[in-house]
This record gives sequence, C-alpha cells and structure tokens, in this order.
Amino acid sequence: MNWMKKISSDKMLVGLVSLIAVGMSFIYLGKGPVDSVQNLETKAALTTVVGPSTKIGVLEKELESKLQTNILMMEGVGKVQVSVNFLTGLKNEYVRNNNVTKRTNKETDKAGGTRETTEITENHQVVMPNGSSQPVIVMEDRPEIGGVLVIAEGAKDPKVREGIHNAVQTLLNIPSARITVVPMGGA
Repeated sequence: MNWMKKISSDKMLVGLVSLIAVGMSFIYLGKGPVDSVQNLETKAALTTVVGPSTKIGVLEKELESKLQTNILMMEGVGKVQVSVNFLTGLKNEYVRNNNVTKRTNKETDKAGGTRETTEITENHQVVMPNGSSQPVIVMEDRPEIGGVLVIAEGAKDPKVREGIHNAVQTLLNIPSARITVVPMGGA
C-alpha cells in the first residue's frame, strides 16, 4: 500500500510540473512579439557595448562617427545612424633592405670544355628599428570601402536624401551604388 502512495505522489508531481510548463508556455506565447523585440534591442545593445576589437573595426567606427557628425550638421536631417563596411584590410608597405648577390663560376674539364654557372641570391629583409618589434612603414593605404548605410529621420524628403547621398559620395570618393540612404522608422 505504501508503494501505491509513492506512485500516486510521483504522478501528481509529474502532473504538477507539466501544468507549470504548460502555464509558462501560455504566458510566454502571450508576450511573444514583445519579447522578440526586446531580445532584438538587447542584442543590438550588446553589440554596441562590445564594440570593435580589431583595427578594422576601430577604423569603421571612427569613419562612421565622422560621417555621422558631418551629416548631422546638414539641414533637415534629424537623427542619424551610419554604418560602414570595409572590403579589404589595411595595406602596409614596409621598408626593405634589398641585397642582391651575384656569383659566377667557370669550370673547365680535362677535354677542354667549359661550363659557366651563375648564382643569384636576393634578400629583401624588412627593416626593424633598434629595440623595436614593429617594422618601418613606408606607406599605409586605407581599406577599400564596401558600402555605407545611412538611416536618417529627414531622409523621407527626397532632397535631404539626395543631399546625404551626395555628401557621403564626395567625402569617401566611392561609387554611388555603394551608398544607401533610407528614412528612419520605428517608434
């Protein structure tokens, strides 16, 4: 008889856990769209907080900030969000110590024939300043911009949208097809 009480209490426990699970799913489903919007906002906030961890990420954020500052100064723009994407990374050209050695050997065999061999050794060693682990840079070329997205309140007005588009194209010297300007939406 004791084992029957144990089985019925186990069934009751399973039933109670099931009831709680079903109740929680109804509560969750009732708030589904709100939760997903909140999750998206949280993910966006986390992405912003983490920030760029690479040199390219830092350059993208700096460029976005400069563009945003310039666009905000334009008439009728309102709030602005700018995103920049690079196609390539930084391109560095380093100072090299170029050393070319040419050595020629002439050999004559017993039959009177001669053989001449030329050995060329090239060494293009990167120049490192004394006590430094970074090589000397001759030229640093900026990355190629893949695209720019500008989201602005005032972009609903075609004249403002065109002004933003032209400003970005002029500042970055990139093709028009790599720039998108859209009106800001949402609440």
